[in-house]
Amino acid sequence: MTDMGMDMPATGVPAAVLLLRIVLLLASATVAGIGLLRPTVASVRRGTVLIASIAAAVTAVADVISLLWLDTSAPFAIGQLVLAVAVPATLRWRTPAAYLGFGLLVVLISEISLSHMGIEFLADTGYTVGVVAWLGLTLLAPADTGRLRARPVALTLATVLALAGVLQIAVSGVGFDRRLYDTGFGLALLVVALLPIAATALTLTLPARRLYPVGALLVVVAYVAWAALGAIPRPADLPTPGVPLLGEATGVPVLVAPQRPGRNLVHLPEQATVNGVKAVTRPGVNGAWAEVDLPPGRSSLRISRDGKESTLAVDTGSGPEARAIDPECANAALGGLLGGSRVALASCPSDVLSTEDSDSVRKLADYLKGRKIPSITVVGDGSPRAKAAEEVVRQAGIPVSDTEQPNSALVVVAGWSDAAAELNKVAVEQTQKPTYIYGVYLAPWLLTAPLLKSVVSSAIPLHFDPRDPQTLAYTVALSNAFPGETGTIGGLDQWLAAQGQHTEPAVRLYASAQVDAMPMDSTMDGMEMAYPGQWVPNGTIVPISGPLS
Repeated sequence: MTDMGMDMPATGVPAAVLLLRIVLLLASATVAGIGLLRPTVASVRRGTVLIASIAAAVTAVADVISLLWLDTSAPFAIGQLVLAVAVPATLRWRTPAAYLGFGLLVVLISEISLSHMGIEFLADTGYTVGVVAWLGLTLLAPADTGRLRARPVALTLATVLALAGVLQIAVSGVGFDRRLYDTGFGLALLVVALLPIAATALTLTLPARRLYPVGALLVVVAYVAWAALGAIPRPADLPTPGVPLLGEATGVPVLVAPQRPGRNLVHLPEQATVNGVKAVTRPGVNGAWAEVDLPPGRSSLRISRDGKESTLAVDTGSGPEARAIDPECANAALGGLLGGSRVALASCPSDVLSTEDSDSVRKLADYLKGRKIPSITVVGDGSPRAKAAEEVVRQAGIPVSDTEQPNSALVVVAGWSDAAAELNKVAVEQTQKPTYIYGVYLAPWLLTAPLLKSVVSSAIPLHFDPRDPQTLAYTVALSNAFPGETGTIGGLDQWLAAQGQHTEPAVRLYASAQVDAMPMDSTMDGMEMAYPGQWVPNGTIVPISGPLS
């Protein structure tokens, strides 16, 4: 069995590999059909033996090529080769040929549907059996006797193929929307389903002697489309107005939020031009960002990057105009999308101080009070979340100042943009004089790699462990879907919520530093220091306290 199955990555299948797959499946189906249905005729015509021998030789050559140059399962490929070659050699006998043909049919089904389950497996099996039987009956041309009536059998096979094709549409993820007729994948699905339906109509109108040869043409074309489905890129989900869109253009992911009429935020891993607007980097965040005005209804984003141009379909609907959002809000929405959420963007993290964040900030303030720090400087940004967080800090009873004090700690509760400006200023001052000698502390929502790495060291209260497998599953999914993007607490919360999960209630204080204790590619006691989906690449984030009370 080759790895050219229905689940092969569409974007990485060369044309030669696709052609080899189609030839292999079609030749194998021909040999299997002749062998399986050998008992339906008293003897096999010389022309049919010749066709079986040629198809067997083609199957053998294709299997050898697969074994030598492709990532192929040797047992399946060798088994397929042996069975295909054995069928023509045993056609003078009914039973051996039938058993060999059945074995080759099983290999064919496995080749297409081994990784599928449920309805998908049923559709693959039905389609393969239908094609194999139709080809076998066409080439053997058994007499239209009481035991084998040509028209009822053809009607049954055509119906099985049509139902399997419709099932394939149902499980494809495309459904019956416009992607079925305006994408290559959808058109292939239509061929898979409609040609068997046409063959069904022919069984009711054509004379019995012409029924199988004419229908075979339709069946073969449909089977070629079926075999090619795994190599055709699956179309993305249709954009839903108000729901942030994660698409692809010029070979990179593109995030559009909130996907409403008016001003929208577009995020890419690197600089590009979107509808004539340059997507550029912003302080404290990863990637490039552009603000683009979109009209109501369906339209397209024109994206240019590194000499490549592409479009991305969007649909803003006819609802109210987009609210202003920031990269933090877009990143949180991205986490929800990766978790499977498809709800409209109705709020942003900075709109309110969440229960978890309020608890973290309160416990941080109590921790600082316990250290008997003379005073703290709090930096906010005027958002509802920052105002509420500042009030929580003040309630701890520590002297609070809005300006820098010589012997104090810095607590930043602003959003990403203002936090980046403050931390960059602190980083410069720390090279010139003692600054915030009691430390720099960040609100939980400031857990982003660019912010944590903007100062030499900082501390942050978190109600989860960034090294926990649950949270690493999120960051790995994020880095796979959006290269260069690192985790955020808003994205994590949305990702978990979309899957019905949540973080632990305990809050611990974590310290972050700019440089790893060891080089990223080194190991210690067999444990790699680098791993995919790190929260702070080339940095550390480790607990420095037990659960805060």
